[in-house]
Parts: sequence; C-alpha cells; structure tokens
Amino acid sequence: MDLELSGRGALVTGGSRGIGAIIAAAFAGEGASVAIAARTPPDLHAVAERIRSKTREATVFAVTMDVTNAQSVRAGVGEAIGALGRVDIVVNCAVDVVGGAPGAPSEITAEALAEGIDVKVLGALRVIQAALPTMKERGWGRLISLGGGAARQIGSLSAGVRNSGLVAITKNIASEVGPHGITANVIHPGGVLTERNQSRLDSLAREEEISPEEAEAKMAAGVPIGRMIHPEDIASLALFLASPHAAAMTGQSIAVDGGSGNAIVY
Repeated sequence: MDLELSGRGALVTGGSRGIGAIIAAAFAGEGASVAIAARTPPDLHAVAERIRSKTREATVFAVTMDVTNAQSVRAGVGEAIGALGRVDIVVNCAVDVVGGAPGAPSEITAEALAEGIDVKVLGALRVIQAALPTMKERGWGRLISLGGGAARQIGSLSAGVRNSGLVAITKNIASEVGPHGITANVIHPGGVLTERNQSRLDSLAREEEISPEEAEAKMAAGVPIGRMIHPEDIASLALFLASPHAAAMTGQSIAVDGGSGNAIVY
C-alpha cells in the first residue's frame, strides 16, 4: 500500500531516542521530510545523522525544543516549518519518565504529578496549538500522540492521569479540527522493547543462559502474542494514521499492546 507520505512534513517530539527516533526514521523511509525535536542537541544530531545515513536522500532536521516552555515550542515549530517548508504531521512522543512516578495515590506528591502532566499532556497541547495554524491553512493535518495503557486501568496514578488527560485533549481537538481536514488520534503502546528494556532483556539472557528470543518471551509472559512490542510496531500504526487512508479515523485511542490489556474497550 502506498501511504502517500512522500513530500509531507513531519515533526516528531521526543525524537532523540526510543520510540520517537524509530517513528522519525519510519517517516523518512516513506519519503516524508522529518524534523525531530528534543532538549538535547547532541543526541538529536546523532539520530538525524543516523537516519540520513540509512535513508537515501532523506531530509531530516534537528530542532532543539523544550515542550514545557511555550516560547521554545513556538520557536521550534516555526523552525521546523522553515526547514521543511511545511508541517503536515505532528507526532508527540515527548515524556519525562516511562511509567509512573513512585508512590501510592495517597503518597504521591503534587509536584511529581504536575511535572509529568507538564511534559506529556500540556507539552503535547502546546505543540498541537503551535502547529494547527499551518495545518488549517493547508486544509490537511495529522496529530498523533503516544499515550499508554494506564489510561484504561488502575495501577499508577501519575501514568493514568497523564495518559487519560492526553486522550481527553485529543478527543476534544479532533472534534474541533475535523472540518479543517485534520485528524487527531492517540496510540497506547504496550511493553515496548526500547533501549531500557533491551538492556534488561540482555541481562536476563546472560543470567539464565538463554537466547535473546527466549528472554524476550519470558519478559513478555502474559502477552498473548508471545513477545514484547517493538518500536516498529508503533511506527507502523503512526504511518497509517498519518496517511490519507486514515482520513475517517479521528478522536480514537488505539492500543498496540499485543493483546495484553485487560480492559474491555467498546
């Protein structure tokens, strides 16, 4: 299937590592021009160079951006538009911490909760608001944010608040911008084999003297598909949601968790 992304401009926040970096590479591989944004210029430039070296003639631009700072976001989005000529797609991957802040609901500090919300929820909103004018002007746009399964179950107050808040913003934005040809959706990743989990997997394989595949299956106990989620699994859905083929999908929250979620969502 031709995803018709060639010539599109994509901005990926949290693009200096993990899922964000893989998503950025996937868009470049489909012919989109990509701006990756994060707070650490050395990491950003290294990822941009790595993507360019693997993707022939790809336009990959690094943008220093702090999503907790409105001025930094406006400047970064403007820089991305200037470098790419357009921003048709925004993928919000920026997050302060994977999982939840420590502490039971009765013990978690308001400061820890607020910090997580500022990055993942308000950060995504700042980026969306900064990018919307150019999308409305073109009459086309795709807003994709990475949430998490905690939006659908208890277990972590901070992760639950962050991810359900992101869903609420996305659903409301989708209703507002639909008439402008813009869609907005959330992807809920399951247990993803990012750099951190890869280190855990390697350690498990060494300690138990088993193969990486066996270690992954052991770490993914309880996941119906028998393995962890790979960043490429998330990127594949992001590519589809960003394409014209997903024009009728908006305001949705879609889990890529290998069937591990216990909630019945209807």
